[in-house]
Amino acid sequence: MNEAVTTQSSFFSVLGSIACVLGVVLLGCQSTHPRQAALDQLHELHESVSVACEQLRALPADTVLASARWASVNLQELELLMSDGHIQITKTEGAIVSEVSRARRLLKDHESRRNRLTQNTERTQLQLKLLTEAIAQNATVDGSGTPIDSSYIEQQVAIETRIARELIEALEETIDLAQRGILVAQGARADNDSLQIVLRERLAHYILEGDNTSIPEDS
Repeated sequence: MNEAVTTQSSFFSVLGSIACVLGVVLLGCQSTHPRQAALDQLHELHESVSVACEQLRALPADTVLASARWASVNLQELELLMSDGHIQITKTEGAIVSEVSRARRLLKDHESRRNRLTQNTERTQLQLKLLTEAIAQNATVDGSGTPIDSSYIEQQVAIETRIARELIEALEETIDLAQRGILVAQGARADNDSLQIVLRERLAHYILEGDNTSIPEDS
């Protein structure tokens, strides 16, 4: 009887030890899981920012800037030719002017936006790196002495996520505007050149004849 009791006692003692070990393991998993999830999210954000930034850098800067200058100069020339109100244009010709204007609008301030986004990217990636290192190294306080606990990690990851996503959206928008601007400028070049010749002829006629030019009706 005593032997049975002893055996039963040993059995429950072993179960207690196993339960204790499992509890420690589960506790460890629960405590490290939020940190690992945060690290995974920060890594994904860093990669996404890097990809978007590389796509911006891959844009042919010379082509973008040349297209922007072309659109600005030629829109100004068209507006000058039509400035006194005596040079009339058809709806089709007006559409050409609108395309040159659209190219200018799409490419406006591209260089300054590109420089600003490059600086923002460097700053954001540095912040993501510093936060990642602090979490990975199980740091207990940040640079200002604030305790790094689960609440701190959740809050800081949320902040960096918002900043990174806004940056990615801005990068993608700038890339889209530049690509569209280049295409619009390229498509408008021939029509713009032809229109400027026609408008100069009408202006010369007005100067010589002193009356408004007659223009063909749109078909």
